[in-house]
Amino acid sequence: MSGVLGLGKVSRKVFDRSVLPFIPLYKDLELDGATIGLTDRTVIAHSPSIGVPIEALGFFAFHYAASNVACKFGRPTHMITGIYLPLRTRESDLKIIAKSLGDEAKKYGVKIAAGQTATYSGLGIPFVSTTCLGGQIRKVTSPHEGDVVLLVGEVGGEAVWLTNLSMGISDEAWRKFTALPIILTLQCTGGIRLLHDVSEGGVKGALLEVLGSLKLSLSFSSADVNYADYAQSLDQDLLRAPSYGTVIAVADPKSVGDIARLCTERGVKVSRLGPLRNGSGLIVDGEPVIEQPRIEIDELYGSFKKKEAQEDPL
Repeated sequence: MSGVLGLGKVSRKVFDRSVLPFIPLYKDLELDGATIGLTDRTVIAHSPSIGVPIEALGFFAFHYAASNVACKFGRPTHMITGIYLPLRTRESDLKIIAKSLGDEAKKYGVKIAAGQTATYSGLGIPFVSTTCLGGQIRKVTSPHEGDVVLLVGEVGGEAVWLTNLSMGISDEAWRKFTALPIILTLQCTGGIRLLHDVSEGGVKGALLEVLGSLKLSLSFSSADVNYADYAQSLDQDLLRAPSYGTVIAVADPKSVGDIARLCTERGVKVSRLGPLRNGSGLIVDGEPVIEQPRIEIDELYGSFKKKEAQEDPL
């Protein structure tokens, strides 16, 4: 079938015309892998991307891993990618994924050091795996009692987008669902102690991870949170809803005003959630948050399957 990929690793001819033109290589391809220099200040993060429309898959694959490196005060420099596709995937779909990922890598100066591109039996939808590396730009200082927790960005935008997609309303709102630009800005801001991007489990999930690692507590009101347009019309717990593009920041109280002004100058809203306290746990609207079950809207991930490949001449 013309334009449909065969089983296993793609041929060098397919790779050269549908992947290589779109990705910024670190250096010429080598057999089996690549050699790069690492230091004890190298930050490494790995993330999968699956279950979103194919035009957004490469975008999220890049930003998931790159944002994690940035949250550890690293500047993303290199990436390893695996693009894994179902049988009968069209080569044109591979090109869309590679271009989307490559465009983001070029934008942030990240080079692709190694990877794999193949189709496999057993996969139902495309899956992209990324490992990002970067050099840490500053020493990390641990948060402590009295430091202020900030929520940078608007909550629920990703949930609104997913809901619209489920109703057949397609748009490119996903292009703004990344915290990487503001994280790279906050890295260099005095007083920032910790950064953690919001991913699975939403804001509550992210805060539980932060507080668990610090063994401190936080109490705040959901009314103090900035929500994305139309988010509050959703019949969901928005603090558990998908909100990629927002980030938790813990800062020295003396720096909070400067941080808020910096974010505002860049068009990013900031919610002040409150100070860290002794003890452990998260309290929202007076109720302790213990379990973090997934909500209905999370089930939309993985539901955007392409129709079976048809003839697709190059």
